[in-house]
Amino acid sequence: MRELQIKQALAGHLANQAQAHQVSLIEELRLHGGEVRADLVLVEQMHCFEIKSEADSLARLINQGSRYGWVFDRVTLVMAPCHVAKAMDLLPPWWGAMVVDSQTGTFQCIREAGLNVRHKAASLASILNKEEALEVLRKEGHIKGWRSKSLYLIQQHIAQALDLDEIKEHIRAALLARASSATAMH
Repeated sequence: MRELQIKQALAGHLANQAQAHQVSLIEELRLHGGEVRADLVLVEQMHCFEIKSEADSLARLINQGSRYGWVFDRVTLVMAPCHVAKAMDLLPPWWGAMVVDSQTGTFQCIREAGLNVRHKAASLASILNKEEALEVLRKEGHIKGWRSKSLYLIQQHIAQALDLDEIKEHIRAALLARASSATAMH
């Protein structure tokens, strides 16, 4: 299976697991100004799913892993069977691992994702686009003098002015709104 096929099957799998609960998914979420992209994010849980198909290499996994650790509450590697042995040696202990069966498009959980506790405020703030970042400042009463500033400076200000839990809540709200508008467009 190619990455897109795995992503589609995974989206269906996550929706089925949630049953009656709302599931908001974002594909290719840009982090750190686009340096890294998260393949699929379950927004309600801030759970990132990194996909490695048979055609993919694990070479970027270490770099991606540290960046994901600064942002997401949970991360799970979803991989083709050929990657299991090598990947399990590379993964941080809090990452989950799943294997996709390329014939059936079903998933087997090897290890549940644990809770990440190494978030970085600046990395979280880097997810926001300018409109979202200004809305955070408006809600927090910090908007005065920031409308004309660059996105980078606004993100930096958010990271310094708000505590980590506040930033996480604003990020989740912004991503839920993004997922909702993306669904409305389809």
